[in-house]
Amino acid sequence: MDKHEIFWEKIRFSLLFIIISTVVFIILTKFIFKVPVVESKELLNSIDASEEIFDIQEEYTKKIKNTHKKIQEIPFDVIQIQVLDELDKEIQQYKKIYRDNDMNNRYIFGVQSSKTLKMFFDLSEEYNALKRNNKVLKENLEECKANI
Repeated sequence: MDKHEIFWEKIRFSLLFIIISTVVFIILTKFIFKVPVVESKELLNSIDASEEIFDIQEEYTKKIKNTHKKIQEIPFDVIQIQVLDELDKEIQQYKKIYRDNDMNNRYIFGVQSSKTLKMFFDLSEEYNALKRNNKVLKENLEECKANI
């Protein structure tokens, strides 16, 4: 056999192989292994919903960080009932997204963050009350020592 004949025979084999493999692949994907279109649509809808929830979570994270800073900056030494009530209402607002979405578990982050902030708020309030009471107790103790 001539070199040209061998070369063209290899080319013919390669082309035939590519055409047959393409036809077999198309037959397998179209008729034998069917891709479920309905499930794909449901998955895409689920992914879109998850991305929307992630955006909402980011927004809530920013709001919660601001509320956390407000709680840290409040001087609990001065009695500010109106400010404390406003903060308490703001904390309770974070539960609203969970209730608005028919208590869907995807939105439970609102309840969890609300409870965590409420706990932090209450602990900060109690800690400052404890510090204030300790200060008063020390003053009373010094006064009692001075009287003795």
